Amino acid sequence: MTTVVLHTGQTAPKMERPRPRVRVVQGGRHGLNRARHLAASTLNVLAVALLLGLVVSVVYSQAKITELNGQINDTKTQLTAAQSEYDYLATQMSNITSRASLQQVAEGQLGLVQVDPSQITYVQLEDQSVIAKTTSSAQLLLSDVRTAALNLLGSLNP
Repeated sequence: MTTVVLHTGQTAPKMERPRPRVRVVQGGRHGLNRARHLAASTLNVLAVALLLGLVVSVVYSQAKITELNGQINDTKTQLTAAQSEYDYLATQMSNITSRASLQQVAEGQLGLVQVDPSQITYVQLEDQSVIAKTTSSAQLLLSDVRTAALNLLGSLNP
């Protein structure tokens, strides 16, 4: 402790520090322990709830992943079946449209024969040997409609 001397030579009076006020909480020490215990148990409940939430979310995500993997496998199976059917149909179309197959159908089922160049006869007409037939405009219109219909049917049946 330090002693202070005034300019008059006397010692300064000692100053006392004020004592801090102590507030008495109802229940005293037991009330403080109860509050600490309540805060600790609240934190424990929150930690357990958080941990339980994490576990539930992990289990749910694993179930969702398993479900999606099943859907992927089903789709892969359908894709494989579709590819197999496509390959089969492409092979069948190739067989049907091949030149040898067409020739076989034409000769076997339809009774057609291939033309020999010696069987072709070319005829050249002169201007005087052409016969022109007079037709009315209605007959020309019907003839044009008939020709258009035949062209349309011919393009639909390859």
